[in-house]
Amino acid sequence: MGYRIRKKTEVFASPRQETMTDSPLSRPASSGPGGDRTKISLAIAGSIILILLVGTGLASHIISDKKKKESDAATIEVSAEQLYTQGQHGSTADLEKSKTMFKEVYQKYSDTKSAAVAPLFIATIDNQEGKPKNAIDWLHKGLEKNAGNTRILPFYYESMGVTFTTTKEYDQALAMFQKVIKFPEKILADAAYFNIGMIYETLNQPALALINFQKLSKEFPNSPWAAEATPYLQRNGMPSSQMAPAPLPSTPTK
Repeated sequence: MGYRIRKKTEVFASPRQETMTDSPLSRPASSGPGGDRTKISLAIAGSIILILLVGTGLASHIISDKKKKESDAATIEVSAEQLYTQGQHGSTADLEKSKTMFKEVYQKYSDTKSAAVAPLFIATIDNQEGKPKNAIDWLHKGLEKNAGNTRILPFYYESMGVTFTTTKEYDQALAMFQKVIKFPEKILADAAYFNIGMIYETLNQPALALINFQKLSKEFPNSPWAAEATPYLQRNGMPSSQMAPAPLPSTPTK
């Protein structure tokens, strides 16, 4: 059987086809518009890489600086608190040193956690020194700095209420104590109830005082402020048997 020889057919590329060597990716950048676009793209890519590299180093530097600031501020705060404690035993010089150090924390390390509580200590010292107006100014600064911080704000409102009480601005004091009670964490709410009761006692409104002392005893039976309120409850004709019962033990007693 004979074989018929089949001729090899030549295949020609169409004018639109390009080889790999002719692809745009392999062409050198020309001086024309297309080449300019390539150069711009490469320049942008290079800039982004540099920004990322610089950003990483900058972020690390910022974190490092912040840690150092926090550490430095905390060191000063601890010393200031020690002087404050010593000042509670009658050393006015220690109180002044403490106040100066807290001011340094507030001014020099304003973005630290220590600065968040510094105005509270300064205001407390000002109150002890008979400077309630200065105390109010510092408490306002603390409220602004801690806006939204529900764990610290009650301390500022409570201190504000105490300060207004000393200046006999009772309406403002009551408003501050009411703010303390409304915080969901109930931080210092027991002290606020007691102070509200005491203000109404001062204003000769025993019925309103009694309501707040009762709330205190019911909601915070183990609070030392509840113990302070007991004489007022008894004096207003409420025998101990009608007071809030002691909380149930966490485990059954045998």
